[in-house]
Amino acid sequence: MGLRGKVALVTGGAHRLGRAVVLELAARGSHVALNYNRSEDDAIDTERCAAAFGVRSLRVQGDAGDPSAAARMNEVVEETLGPIDYLVSCAGVFRRTPVETVVEADWRDMMHGNFETFRAAAAAVAPGMKRRGSGAIVAFGDVAAVRPWSEYLPYCVSKSCVLAHARELARALAPQVRVNAVLPGPVLFPPDYPAESSESEIRRTLLKRRGHGEDIARAVAYLLDNDYVTGAELPVDGGRLLV
Repeated sequence: MGLRGKVALVTGGAHRLGRAVVLELAARGSHVALNYNRSEDDAIDTERCAAAFGVRSLRVQGDAGDPSAAARMNEVVEETLGPIDYLVSCAGVFRRTPVETVVEADWRDMMHGNFETFRAAAAAVAPGMKRRGSGAIVAFGDVAAVRPWSEYLPYCVSKSCVLAHARELARALAPQVRVNAVLPGPVLFPPDYPAESSESEIRRTLLKRRGHGEDIARAVAYLLDNDYVTGAELPVDGGRLLV
């Protein structure tokens, strides 16, 4: 019941893990704004499903990694739904980039799509949270930020930057604003992810099975609701980090 009536902004909330988070928060009674960049059809459907829980919902188009767009997104949400209590930074980019084929564009895409989307969105909402004296932010890291994958180097580095920034924000924004990170493991593989690689990742978990979007969404809800947790990095990975 602790999330009921709160206003949450979820970047990258149109599909995949972002959608799962939006629907979990809506089911718990939070009013939700979902940000998307290009996935308009998915955003429309996710907004409709969120509204079915009886909460107010809003979709906001824009590049969350662009500081001016992030600032405008914050304004639109607050004008429509009210002051933002929670930010969940789900927006991200993931693709295979073997080290021998990495080019500058890969670094730019991964740093912008994974790190800058978190940095800019957090910078937009944090001053209001500090001024009001409360708020919570959850960043999306990855187990790959702790156990790097050789064929996804720029992705792993960008997610490591997310975790480092989340830790520093937890210090800088305390005590008014809590900042945590969730570290998904083998949950939703991209459509073009090799089957043998996904099966290998699943076998390397302690639980020997893949997770689901709902597993991540419930972890996010916990980090938002528990007001004595900040600076945490919560793996939701079936024990993958212990193998």
